[in-house]
Amino acid sequence: MDSRFYAFNPRPTRLALGLGACVLAVLTAWALAASRQGAEPFAEARAGITAGLMLVFLFAFHRLRPRPEWGVTLGPLGVKVARPFSNAQALELGWSQIGTVRRLGRKGDVLGLFFREQGRVLVTRHLFARRAIFEELVSALEKRVPTPPYDA
Repeated sequence: MDSRFYAFNPRPTRLALGLGACVLAVLTAWALAASRQGAEPFAEARAGITAGLMLVFLFAFHRLRPRPEWGVTLGPLGVKVARPFSNAQALELGWSQIGTVRRLGRKGDVLGLFFREQGRVLVTRHLFARRAIFEELVSALEKRVPTPPYDA
């Protein structure tokens, strides 16, 4: 089995975060204008909260940008999963460490890699540009680590 790379490229999520940051910028400006006029007693607090949320949205927008080697790599020795919000090394899991692979969530948009001993790694669908890439990753993992026969 040769290595196969599935890149994270969350375009829809980044678009939503960018639009949300723009809306929050408008709300911050509106709250600051109301605060200057003295019309509302909690306008400064509202401006601070919306400005803080805007910074969180911008931070997430920046951290979710596509980067080299940022995704999931399936190789002959195991799986390497990059961490979305961390600069730390990617998690390297041997095939023998992974006990089961299951879909989670109401729509099955979360892929769970459960370890044989204890723990799990979750990979969400929103980290990929298209659903087809996520489905291909799930299919490749399910072929390599079959689900147990008692799984419903």
